[in-house]
Amino acid sequence: MEKIEGWEPHPTRKIIYKDLKTGLLYRRRESGSFDMIPLKMTEHQVLEIFRKADGVVRMTSRSRGRVPPPSDQTLTEESE
Repeated sequence: MEKIEGWEPHPTRKIIYKDLKTGLLYRRRESGSFDMIPLKMTEHQVLEIFRKADGVVRMTSRSRGRVPPPSDQTLTEESE
C-alpha cells in the first residue's frame, strides 16, 4: 500500500483511503485523485465537515466576553 501524506490506507482495501483531517473514506482513482465514498451521516457530522473546511475559528460560549483583568501595577500619589 502506498503512503500518501494526509491519508491513511484502509487495512484491507487497496484503493480506499481515510482522510486524516475529516475521517471520511475516499476511493483513489487511477489518475491519483480521490472520490468521496457516500456514507450515512447525521446532520451534525455534515455540518462539522463544512465548519472544518471553512477554516474560520468560531468563538465558543466559554471564551465569549472574557477580558483579561486590568493590571494594578501603577501606584498613585494619593496612597503615600
